[in-house]
Amino acid sequence: MNVSAETAEALDAETIEVVIVDDEKFVRGALRTYLSQTSDVVVVGEGENGLDAIRLVRELHPQVILIDIQMPGMDGITAIGHLVEEFPEIRILVVTGHVEDGHLKSALMAGASGYVVKDAEPERIIAAVREVHSGECPIDPAVTHLLVADVRKSRPAKSEHPEIELSEREEGVLKLLCEGKSNSEIASALYLSESTVKYHLVRLGRKFSARDRLQLVISALRSGAVA
Repeated sequence: MNVSAETAEALDAETIEVVIVDDEKFVRGALRTYLSQTSDVVVVGEGENGLDAIRLVRELHPQVILIDIQMPGMDGITAIGHLVEEFPEIRILVVTGHVEDGHLKSALMAGASGYVVKDAEPERIIAAVREVHSGECPIDPAVTHLLVADVRKSRPAKSEHPEIELSEREEGVLKLLCEGKSNSEIASALYLSESTVKYHLVRLGRKFSARDRLQLVISALRSGAVA
């Protein structure tokens, strides 16, 4: 495959390499068009189902994968589980049609880093790719609340996880995070700077062995650290 001078230059710079996986060709085309508008995001591969996703990640080692949930052959949720297990460092952005989709929560529980709706503005999709790449978790607060409710209902009465020691400040940050608050909202509520909030979140992520904000929420709720 011939690579254009523009693409080669982009790859030489500090870029986010992305793979797009969706069974609808026009969706892949639209996403590729959106992402091609940037100089820091490069689409390195495309696939039609979960099997393609696994193969492409093995071959191309992208930093971020955009993946649909419902696809023939192997669905997105199954693929996400395999990808997270084999490539724990990869960031997975689910591309879905509906925020209330029941499969979305399963995808997030499987290890997805965030989600974006298919009809979102191009700028939002581009921002979501950058956010998951930097370790953030672009998810609508409504989905966060549904996920938190599900985890709380399914949590055993007695935690099977070892107790994790937290400072009073860490407890405060973690509680607000589990309520779906953003960094700026946490900072405002606790009278902290956003940089201080980020510092505490990094420490909390290490304590709970969480790969991103969402996994930190899930781990904290499952462990009983947050009621």
